[in-house]
Amino acid sequence: MQQASSISHDLRHSLAAIVANAEFLCESRLSSDQREELYQEIRAAVNQMTDLIDSLLEFSRTRESLRPTFGNVSDSVGRVVQTIRLHPEFQQIRITITQQGHSSGWFDAKKLERALYNLLLNACEAVVPEAGDIEVQLNEVRNGVEIRVSDTGRGIPELIRSQLFEPFVSHGKENGTGLGLTVVQKIVQDHGGDVIVEKTSAEGTVFRLLLPLTSSSEPGQEPKPRRPPMARTEQSQSE
Repeated sequence: MQQASSISHDLRHSLAAIVANAEFLCESRLSSDQREELYQEIRAAVNQMTDLIDSLLEFSRTRESLRPTFGNVSDSVGRVVQTIRLHPEFQQIRITITQQGHSSGWFDAKKLERALYNLLLNACEAVVPEAGDIEVQLNEVRNGVEIRVSDTGRGIPELIRSQLFEPFVSHGKENGTGLGLTVVQKIVQDHGGDVIVEKTSAEGTVFRLLLPLTSSSEPGQEPKPRRPPMARTEQSQSE
């Protein structure tokens, strides 16, 4: 009942914003700047509703809905970082990617990128825009890859630490749905992995994601022996 009430509240809030701003757009005396501002507010409300609906749909899907393809996790990380940088408010944040060993295997790239996007979006919202640092570390582990997302933000409030991956838990986010980390956890667990908060304090937060990678398209199959790890470091940072 509480979840239904929260969903209803979020949808009504977004719809009210869309209707109100659409009515303002009918005013003939608006300047082009005023019309652009109203349009952007409508677009933000639509995006919020779309994100909420997509998150709810994710919960209705089973593990069998995964569509694994052979790929490299570092490529997915790179695509997500580029998407994050399309946000004007995040362009001054320094994002570094490092890698140790291999990160190739079978996984659902589209869903993994959604999970990584949610983690990086949280990190960007936690740091100071003009001086924030975020690091994404990929480390080869037995039969998979370990991904750490570290930020220099303000840390997770103690009030919600024990409920962080529960649906509709949000703190200090004006437009948050409270489903971002819940979706992250479901996607990773559907792959047979897990995600935890490794540490958090006033100096920052580290999320650790363990993603199994198989040599077959079946997530549950035993992978074939892998080659010995080869050290490699890559960096990607904003201009």
